[in-house]
Amino acid sequence: MARLDVEEGLAREPVDSPRLTPHEIVDYLRSLPSLWAKAGPAGRQALVVAILARLDVLGFQRLEYELTPDAIDLGSNASLPPILELHSQIGEFGRGERI
Repeated sequence: MARLDVEEGLAREPVDSPRLTPHEIVDYLRSLPSLWAKAGPAGRQALVVAILARLDVLGFQRLEYELTPDAIDLGSNASLPPILELHSQIGEFGRGERI
């Protein structure tokens, strides 16, 4: 049990890694659409969890979210509004009588 406690403590310590340059951050943010298109369901879920700390979907018209600290470090807060209003239909399920 003591060994597991030590391993858990080590796993919780932050890993020192070099910071991304502004150019690398821009390249990363620009690659997100193609990364999303190529990812399967598990990959898309991993992307959402890495970028969004909270996501509220209000019908087909409005998304509200909070970014993760990592996403803020990448500058996503400068490029994404805190609330996204959808002005065009993006797809739905059902027969459409409850719009």
